[in-house]
Amino acid sequence: MVNFLKGMGIVTIMALLYIHLQMNIYALAYQGKKKEVRIEKLAEHNSVVQNDILRLQSSDHIGRSLLGKEKVYQFASKTHVLEVESQGPGNVITAGMQQGQGFLGKVMTLAFAGRQ
Repeated sequence: MVNFLKGMGIVTIMALLYIHLQMNIYALAYQGKKKEVRIEKLAEHNSVVQNDILRLQSSDHIGRSLLGKEKVYQFASKTHVLEVESQGPGNVITAGMQQGQGFLGKVMTLAFAGRQ
């Protein structure tokens, strides 16, 4: 009879341990599911933030913000474009050298001649 009670005690303890392990497994599964949902929400929020950053860095947004600062900006039009007759590359270089300027100095002189 004592052996039977010892056996029943061991079986009961093993059953309680099994139930306890199963409860822990289900609890961890629920925690994992909650974390998975949270990760999905964070990933969605991350996508929205990345989209907002790209939109703020877009040329359209930058242009609108620059034009909205009450500054006087003018877009290029036919009245702001200066047409220069080409003398050929050799003549431009020699003309620039004769005036004591380098090639880039002559090009810059031609580029800013219309601002006067």
